[in-house]
Order: sequence, then structure tokens, then C-alpha cells
Amino acid sequence: MIHAVRVADIGQGSEPLRILGIRWLDSADASKERDGMVAEEGDFVHFEAAVSYRAKSSSSSLKGRSANVPPSLNAVLAHGWIVLPVWVEITGILSTVRVRIHLTPNPPFLSLLTVTLMGQPQLSLTATPLAKNFLNVMDIPGLSSWLHRSIHDAISEYVAPRSLTVDLKAVLIGREIMDTKTRGILWITVISAEGFKNGDGIEIWKSEDGRKGSVYVTASWSKWGKALWSTRIIQSEGHPIWEESTALLVAPAEINSQEKLKLQLWDSDRFTADDNLGTVEVSLFDLMNTNETRNRIGHRQDKFLADDGKTQWPGTLTWSVGYFAKTELEQHLANKNDAEIEELKENVEKEAEAKLREAQTRKQGETEGEIDQLKKEDLREKTDEIVSGTPATRDWPAGILSVRIGQINGVDIDKPRQSGSKGTKNGEDGVEDEEHDDLPSPYCTIIINHVKVYKTRTKMKSNNPYYDAGTERFIKCWPATIVMIAVRDSRLHEIDPLIGVVVLPLQQLFAKRGRSQVTDVYPLVGGIGFGRLKCSLMFRSVQIQPSPERFPQTLLGWDVGTLEVKTETIRASNDLPADLKSSRILFRTLYGRDKALSSADGGWHQKKDRPIRLAVKNRFASCLLIQFRTTALGPDKTPAFGTVWLKDVPDEEEITVRLAVRRNKGKAMVKARFNASEDIGEKVGELEMRIRFHPGLSGYHHWLADQDPAMADVMEVLDAAEESEEISNNELYESGLDSDDEVTGASSSSSDSSDSKEEEKNGKINNVKTTVKDYNGRKGELHRKHRGLFQWSLVRKVAWIGRGAEHETEKAKQKVVGKLTHQQRDGGVEKEA
Repeated sequence: MIHAVRVADIGQGSEPLRILGIRWLDSADASKERDGMVAEEGDFVHFEAAVSYRAKSSSSSLKGRSANVPPSLNAVLAHGWIVLPVWVEITGILSTVRVRIHLTPNPPFLSLLTVTLMGQPQLSLTATPLAKNFLNVMDIPGLSSWLHRSIHDAISEYVAPRSLTVDLKAVLIGREIMDTKTRGILWITVISAEGFKNGDGIEIWKSEDGRKGSVYVTASWSKWGKALWSTRIIQSEGHPIWEESTALLVAPAEINSQEKLKLQLWDSDRFTADDNLGTVEVSLFDLMNTNETRNRIGHRQDKFLADDGKTQWPGTLTWSVGYFAKTELEQHLANKNDAEIEELKENVEKEAEAKLREAQTRKQGETEGEIDQLKKEDLREKTDEIVSGTPATRDWPAGILSVRIGQINGVDIDKPRQSGSKGTKNGEDGVEDEEHDDLPSPYCTIIINHVKVYKTRTKMKSNNPYYDAGTERFIKCWPATIVMIAVRDSRLHEIDPLIGVVVLPLQQLFAKRGRSQVTDVYPLVGGIGFGRLKCSLMFRSVQIQPSPERFPQTLLGWDVGTLEVKTETIRASNDLPADLKSSRILFRTLYGRDKALSSADGGWHQKKDRPIRLAVKNRFASCLLIQFRTTALGPDKTPAFGTVWLKDVPDEEEITVRLAVRRNKGKAMVKARFNASEDIGEKVGELEMRIRFHPGLSGYHHWLADQDPAMADVMEVLDAAEESEEISNNELYESGLDSDDEVTGASSSSSDSSDSKEEEKNGKINNVKTTVKDYNGRKGELHRKHRGLFQWSLVRKVAWIGRGAEHETEKAKQKVVGKLTHQQRDGGVEKEA
């Protein structure tokens, strides 16, 4: 019944929060954190406080209840037509918190504030609709447990070892944040595993080589526990080879809680919970400070342990890891000579000493540490100002991108069926009305390189929604990165329409502004509404430089794209059997397939005389499978195959690949499609061809978008961005490839006829045909902008029912397929709490 909930008002009341006691913690011991692992250097204040709150006796009057902590909520029913006020009264709080304050010699003398809850707080509340003698909904057993569970999940984000960090200095003096929260990244590559125990105890699943189960590896923080990344699943293999990589962001929360990196080998089960086959844990402090892994890749081979970290289990994991910190001032200013950099540092040191000149009257030993700390902080602030105030450097293309959405001003929906309705409704005095019922309920999604990564909460019926929400992500190459922010209207029993989109290519944006930190307001275009979105983008490089030995250039590409195969360049080696040379070849990715026919000259050609183009998703965990197909009685056979792993193919560069053709005996081809080993199957020859990877989604991904709602949303945003005249004029968007079966626009009318009477006779018919083709060519744009048939609410509701039925059918299909085959895991979309 309740469509959404909006906080209408919140206050602290007149009943104070009580401090039961404060326990002072030794700052010296706490700052060292036993193994020297702290997020910042300097002086700290640490204390632990126990707080409680007890509401006054309940009163039937609003005045009496307002003395307690009174959040006032609006429960929105029936898609905004009914708004039910609800009075929420907090009756009790009991909690223990630990606070860590970073002190600085500079005003305002406070820097970072870190707060963590020591265990789940005890919280009691009542929720009563504003009606006489109405039932307290917290007394309803089912609803009460659901509400308490929702509150518990929200608060758990700040329970130790998690914490909340606030930059008090930036808040108190009102300056823009010029640095990311992330301190650096861990680059992890899971290569292979061997010798591990069998996960399944049922002999029916035993494979030919004696191995059982289907294995994959997850990466997480040991204290946080939640898996942050997962490799693909390799079935029935005793020596799986993944060669998959990921980047984990390292923030102060991980540093302060002394986290450990945890890798776990799992056996994927279809009917029961997955089995843990072994764990590898490494201290984050060791990875950040040892020469083997700091700003370089270190190769490792670790024995598997049990969950307790003491008992050794069979098997070893071969992997590599490296911690890459953010670039320093000298690296960012590589174009300046050493004398200029040293002069800058000397000026900072002189300013620091001048600030504390009154401290010089004290003993020298007492002031040295304070002055050194001030010099470090001033140099760090100066570094942040220089780095954020200058363009990002191409010498360090990889780094951390912070995207933060502030506010949308004047957002509203254009109503084409109401004449003169464009714009926000005005009151009698001509001022914008922010409370009328036709206001949208906007939420934002952030798309980086055609992948949806973040979604904000929904602001119900708001004309100027304020979010102050965003995400930080590791991006591999900032000049090739495109950020899109899509604003949608949350609707009940309708597909959420696109209000508008903002496209921000980093290369053009940073070059135009001349800095790597940009805060600006952008108009929403390409949707059914309008408004101006304020957002902030900030990029900080990390110390990763592409090189064949340290970090291959091919790892800096996009994860989605279109693979192009030049069929006219396919050539077989002389030792390839004659029957395979005359076979047709089937090219397959996980999400596309096409074939080439053998030619009389010994090569192959495509039937339509055009390149083969295949949709690619999860590029760094998949391969191009080449199947040699022969006609047989019944299903066609695949006597031989070959693979090309797409992680070795660079973006937008045509390369020649030479691959081994192997005999398909038993399950060799099935194994080779997911296992990156080069020893699967007997080699019978070689095949050479030229291929090219085009980054980004294209028309060849339409079939995949029909099954993936997140990708369908991105495709709609791309269409809106491409068709927007303002974006195309400013070259903010470059369209991808178009497949032949994609509608590309209206075609011409009927063919020319020499008989003028026949043309006149069929004129009306031709006009109707042209109109229909015109509509079919533009119906995607018309529907997206709620024109054409979609201007009527009933049609939109029918479309919502149809899409819902398709999604439910697909979910049921995946559920059935999941019981028969193992489904690869997807990272999903991060959502605002």
C-alpha cells in the first residue's frame, strides 16, 4: 500500500541526550594502532562514550510529544494521490561510541572526525498516523520486526569495524573537498589454484580427471566479511586458471580497522550452500609498506587455510597483488624542474614556521614535533590544491574518480498534452510552487563507461531535490572515460521515464576547465523533463604506469564493447587438416555468435560480405571461441576449436592474432571456454586473423539488453544522449556501432514508377506506408519522451505490465537454468543507504 516515505520534518526536541560516561583512551597507543597502521599522521584525541535517551511519558497532545525527538514522516499512498502524515517518536536509545578526532595546528584546529558504534545500538520507537486513537504500527508483530530489521541494516554501516568519517575542516571553513577519501588501491590478479580438496561429496558429479565441483574465488576484507568481487566459475577442473583482475579501494575505514585482504576458494553448488575450500589472508599493512608490493605487482603462492586462519588445508593459490598509492607532488609536476619543486617545499616550510613563531619561546624539543606536523599538513594541502587545480596528467592514466551529485534545481516534467503546461506550476504570486501534486519523484543513476554503477535514493514529489550522494571508483584510463548521470522519475505501475541525462567525457571536461576537480551545473537533456543538475567530479591518479613488465596496456580497456573479426584476413596454417580448412567457422562470445563460410581460395568469408561483430560483456573474464563446424546426420559436430582471450586485446587497435587449433575430444572445448589454460586439447594447427575491439555498447547489445534491465537502462540513456542536439553539437557523445537489424530511421516511399497514373492511384497508400515507417523509425524516441502512443497513461501501464511479465519470465527461466548449470556472478549496482 505504501509507495514511498518522505521525511517531512525532523528536530531534536527539548529532552536532552544523556552521556552516561566517558572513557579516555590513550592517544599515543591508539594512534600507533599496535602495528603502526593509521590513516593520518599527527595528534589525535580518542575517547569512548556511553549515551542514552529516555523519552518523557507519552502524552496525547502534540505539544507534549514534541518534547521528544520527533521526526515527522509522510507516507505516500496510491502513487502520490494520498499523503498520510505519520508521527514517529523515539522513546529510547542506548549506545556506545568511539570517537577519533584529528587535531591540526592550523585553524579551525580540527581535521578528520571518525565515529564508530561499538555494537548495534538499542533503539525503541513508536510510529502513529496522525489520527485520533490510531494503532501504533510498531505493535504489529510482522510490521514491527520488518521496521526494526530495516533500521538495523541501515545502522550496521557504522558499527565497528565500519566507521563514519567527516572532514570537519572542510565543513567548518566551507571549502570544497579537494581530495578523495580513498587512499590507494589494491590491484589483485587471481591466476590459478591447484591441489585443493573436493567440494562435492556425491560421486555422481565426479569428472573425468577425478575432480569434483565448480570453483571460483572471492575477494573481501576479513573483518567486513562481505564479498566485494568474484571470479568466473570453472567447472570440474583440478587446475583452474582464471587470470582475472580487480581493484579494491583502500579507505581510512580499512586502514583504521587493521583490515586483512581475504581470498577464498569456493565450490559452487546448485542445490545447497557453496562450500569453502580454503582461505588466504594477508595483512593490508604489509601490502601497503613492503617493497615487494608497494607501487608494484608482487607475485605470490600461498597455502590454503581454514576459516580460523590456523589449520592448513590442501591446495595452493597462485596470485599477484600490489598496493598503488596516489601520485605525489613530484610525479604530478614532472614537467617542472627539481629546483621549482624544492622552492615550493621551502616556501611551505617557512610559512609553517611563521605560523608557530610564538611557540619558539618554548623548549626546542617541545616544538619540533608540532612544527614538523604542521609542515606535513601544509604540504599535503598545497599538494591537493595544485593537483585539483591542474589538469590530470596522461603519464598516470589510472586513478580514483569521485562522482558526487549535489542538487537538481527546477526539475519538472513536460506535459505535451496540456497546452501551456511546460514548466513548473506557479502560484498566484508567480513564484514556483514546490508542493503541487504533479511534481516528479526523481532519483539519479551514475553510469561510467556504459556500466551502471550507482543509484541514489528517491526524493518523493520534489522540485529541488537535494542528494549530496555519490561514489568513488577506480578507473583504468581517465582520457577514455565517459561519465553519464541519468535522472529518472519513480512511478507506480509505470516504467520509470527518463527525465534527462548529463554526459561528461573526462578528457574534454578537464581540458576545457584546466583542472581535475570540477563542480558545475549542467542542464538535463534528452528526456521528458528539464532541470539543472549540480554535480562534482574529481580525479586523483595512482602510481600505475602501463608497461609490459609491470602493468599491461591491455588491462586499461573497457569491460563492455563489440568485437570485430575481419573474415577476409582469416588464414590457416599448412599443417591444419584439409577437412577443417573446408569447414565453416562459428565465432562465439558469451552474448553473440556469427559464422564464416569457407572459400575456394582456402580462406573464409562472411555471407553478407561484412565484418563479423559480436557483443561482449565482462570482457576481462571471457574469450572468443572459434568452432570448426561440420555437417552430420543430426546435430552438427565440432571436431576442433580455438580460443582468443579478450583480456589480451587492446581497445580500438586492429591486431593480428595467431591461435592454436585444438582437437575437441571429450569436454575439451567446454573446459577451454572458461579455463585460460593453453594445454587443453591436442593441437592440430594454427589460425591467423585480424580483430579489433570497439569499446562501449552498440546495436549488437540489444538482445542482451532485453534480458538485463541495468543494460537496458544504459541503452536508453545512450539513445537519449545521441539524439540530443545539444550534446551532439558539443561532441559530448560518440555513438557506437549499429547492427544491420537495428532501426536506423525512416526509409523512402515506394520505388519510382514510370506510370504517373499508377503513382497517383497509389499515392495515398504510399503516404500511409511512409508514415508507418516514419513512426517505426522514431518510436523509440517518441516512447521515451512520452509522445506517440505513450502519451496516454493506459498505454504506459500496459507496457509496464508487459515488461514485468518479461522480467518475471526471464527470472523463472534463470532459476530453472540455475539448477542445471552454474550461473556466473554479477557485481550489481551500488545503492545509496
